[in-house]
Amino acid sequence: MKRLASLLLGALVASGCVKSQGTAFPPAFAAAQRAETAGRFLEAASDYEAAAKVASRPRDRDEASYLAGLSWIRGGDRRDGVARLDAIASTTPPVEHSAEAAYLAANERLAAGDDARGWRGLADVIIHFPNSGVAHAALHRVLEHKDATEGVPASLAYLRDLGAGPVGSSEVGELVSFEIAEHLATSGDAAAARDQFLATATRWKYPYGALWDDSLWRASEIDEALGRYPAAVDDLDRMLRERETTTLLGSYQRPRMSPALFRVGVLYATKLHDRAKARAAFHRLYTEFTTSSLRARAGWMEAKLWRDDGDDSKACDRLSTLVTDAPDSRYVPCAIEACPTIKRPPKSGAPRSCHGYIARDDGTAAPL
Repeated sequence: MKRLASLLLGALVASGCVKSQGTAFPPAFAAAQRAETAGRFLEAASDYEAAAKVASRPRDRDEASYLAGLSWIRGGDRRDGVARLDAIASTTPPVEHSAEAAYLAANERLAAGDDARGWRGLADVIIHFPNSGVAHAALHRVLEHKDATEGVPASLAYLRDLGAGPVGSSEVGELVSFEIAEHLATSGDAAAARDQFLATATRWKYPYGALWDDSLWRASEIDEALGRYPAAVDDLDRMLRERETTTLLGSYQRPRMSPALFRVGVLYATKLHDRAKARAAFHRLYTEFTTSSLRARAGWMEAKLWRDDGDDSKACDRLSTLVTDAPDSRYVPCAIEACPTIKRPPKSGAPRSCHGYIARDDGTAAPL
């Protein structure tokens, strides 16, 4: 197999499909790396520049040039470093490090007090490199600056302009749409914000939308604040319907999913007064989301609802299961106090006494 791979590689090289680094580049690049590792950054910058000149592959040349720019800056020569980054950022067509170079050049200008060019540079990153990771960081920083200096209405207008252009269809477009919703909420237009969050979740669907679950969560929060409790549950159920399981290592589960199911239980218990559906939601969380940090609390909440409804047998059955599954949980002493037939597990690391805040928990407080 190894011989076959070697033969294939040799054929590719011979045919010109794989271009060699040449003989001069590897030692020149290695010398620059040694100088950088030793902290001799100006020497490293010069060596990287020399390596770039002898590189036979464009990718090697671009990598060495980028590292030269960083080394000039780390060595204290910001002028030459930023000039090198500017050159990489303006390369047509863009190269591997063009977006990062543009972002870092803008950052260096801000650090040097050149605010006008620095903020303009960050804004340009969003426009010219909207599919890069640094575009997201640039947008967050530009918005924070605009919010502080020009106000939320100006930021909202800026976001809408971005969303209406090519940026709106790029990788950073989802963040633009999400931030429009956040700024609408901040400005006090709750209904419009809710609609925008839902529009974001609809356009950038699961599993591709990075902010899909956050958008549905925020929509549900607004619906709850507006007293639209069934709609708040619907927003969360829309998220939970997409839950996938896997028999392999890892999980497809989004971070908001188990908190969403917990909130469904709380909404049914405290706002919609449907205790059967509240118990079902908490029970589902306990049985299906077995790695969730909310699992034990959900089990406690289900048992509490059974007990409040007068079914002590069902409540103690649930608490017995909870104690068995989580012998070190803070809920163990509370379960024993509520149901004396439950015995403390051997070698349990749980507290000895039940804290009052657990007995009073109705699910509306922040995670315990």
